Amino acid sequence: MTPSLSFLGAGRMARSLIRGLLQAPFIEKEKIFVSSRHGESAQELAREYQVNATSNNEEAIMASPVIFLCTKPAQALEALSQNASLFKNKLIISIAAGILLEDLYDAVGREARIIRTMPNIAVRIGKGVTTITPHHSATANDMELTARLFTTVGKVFEIGEKQTNATTAVSGSGPAFALLFLEALFQGGIQEGLDPSLSRALSAHVLASSAALILETEDSPAALRAEIASPKGTTEAGLNLLEVEQFSNTIIRAVHAATKRAQELAS
Repeated sequence: MTPSLSFLGAGRMARSLIRGLLQAPFIEKEKIFVSSRHGESAQELAREYQVNATSNNEEAIMASPVIFLCTKPAQALEALSQNASLFKNKLIISIAAGILLEDLYDAVGREARIIRTMPNIAVRIGKGVTTITPHHSATANDMELTARLFTTVGKVFEIGEKQTNATTAVSGSGPAFALLFLEALFQGGIQEGLDPSLSRALSAHVLASSAALILETEDSPAALRAEIASPKGTTEAGLNLLEVEQFSNTIIRAVHAATKRAQELAS
């Protein structure tokens, strides 16, 4: 039986998580509680998904044994420390980018159990990618519950905390990078005369099928790319331009920039 779940914060990721979790038959909307800084977004989310909006964080914390920390990173530690005494014996599942496990633990007076996660936006449709990092305070049952919840909304990977900033960049920010490429491919098709709806569908299916090739075969991206690019063909012409424009290096630099920002949030 799944316990009640409380969400501190009602932003995009909280909304995406709740939407995804409610697709599971073992999640009951009556057992989900949401609070937000000013109340309006929690009320809006409650109306949309028939969950419970609370008037403040204190009420949400007391309503459940499992607390999802979904505030903005800059507000995360304050949200915990202001109500530290209420977290005793509770499980806190943080999705706050860059905030270290030990800092989360200290903020609640070392009285709660902590698990750090980084889901991405695709959890809303059950196709997300989530990394999970336990603090030493978390029990095996805590990890089992957390993995079960996030497996409901996609793939789960357990990692060490030293990897969290890089995984935040790759799996947390990565969908935005991929969507930027998809948008450019989509617009390129329109510019070359394709109907917008056709170009959108083609572009989306191209990304989905390309990812499936990697996940379902043992071939490397480079090997598969070489299969597609015939000498002096259309694909080679496009790839040559991307190489001149340093496309790959730009993506690598974007991952580095996102990783660096996650490190800055931690400090």
